[in-house]
Amino acid sequence: MPVEVVFTTKIRVKCLGISTGRRLIALSKRDAERLGFKVHDRVEVRASDRSATAIIVTSQKLVSPGEAAVSEELAEDLGLKDGDEVVLRLAGLPESLMYIRKKMRGQRLSRREIYEIVKDVVEHHLTELEIAAFLLAEEFHGMSMEEIEYLTRAMAETGQIVDFDRPVYDKHSIGGVPGNKVSLLIVPIVAASGLLIPKTSSKAITSPSGTANTMSMLAPVEFTAEELKEIALKAGGCIVWGGKLNIAPADDIFIEVEHPLGVDPTSQMLASIMSKKLAVGVDNLVIDIPVGRGTKAETISEGRRLAQMFVDLGKRVGIR
Repeated sequence: MPVEVVFTTKIRVKCLGISTGRRLIALSKRDAERLGFKVHDRVEVRASDRSATAIIVTSQKLVSPGEAAVSEELAEDLGLKDGDEVVLRLAGLPESLMYIRKKMRGQRLSRREIYEIVKDVVEHHLTELEIAAFLLAEEFHGMSMEEIEYLTRAMAETGQIVDFDRPVYDKHSIGGVPGNKVSLLIVPIVAASGLLIPKTSSKAITSPSGTANTMSMLAPVEFTAEELKEIALKAGGCIVWGGKLNIAPADDIFIEVEHPLGVDPTSQMLASIMSKKLAVGVDNLVIDIPVGRGTKAETISEGRRLAQMFVDLGKRVGIR
């Protein structure tokens, strides 16, 4: 049975004001040992009538005994401020870990199992190590087209959906070529032709600069979903970073883990691109697949194989 530990008035919340990309709570080593917590343990943190799951870290200098420092994400979720009291309880392991281990053994995952993994990624219930394990399982064992469809839909459904109520067009490159500026030319040309092209782009994964990175040198790329819709309908098109939109939010978490590893599993690349297109209601899509040494498709045959996978996945999710 998990043991619930109530902080006394001597243990204060200390808001760090630091964004870590996940919910973290830092205790002194003495307090962690006294309460029976270890680094990377999951704890349920309660404040008044709100609660969230956070990951334990320890520090000798950041906090003193009797203090608990929290990341910006945890402070915002619980509405915490310096000096607040919280309640900690050791949380159990998320069910999705079983499904990650299942994929690590090379077994197929069901729609519900994949949805649980993606949901826990979005809700920050999984550590970076656990997400890396899932990505590497994809890299080495691959996924069936059915699994990729499930992953695509789960990534779209766990974020915001934008409905333009009219045909939407898009063009997307799978990346891998540093400084590729094709999208910056194509989007205004398509928009000038009278077609709606609200292009969402990711930041670099395996190359030094993605489309969103390049565009950010020329104009702001961080907008809300409402702003995206307003700009696209007014101008006929736009290029924005998908991370700020809460569109397929799991994707940017996956990318943060992929980037230092230098990996981009084919299944994840397909789901990453198509989930964002699904979330903004894309009906017609052109995929740019660079081929050659150093790209993600080093041979013509590999490029054609990828192209067919995009076509097959598009049919499954309703994108031509």
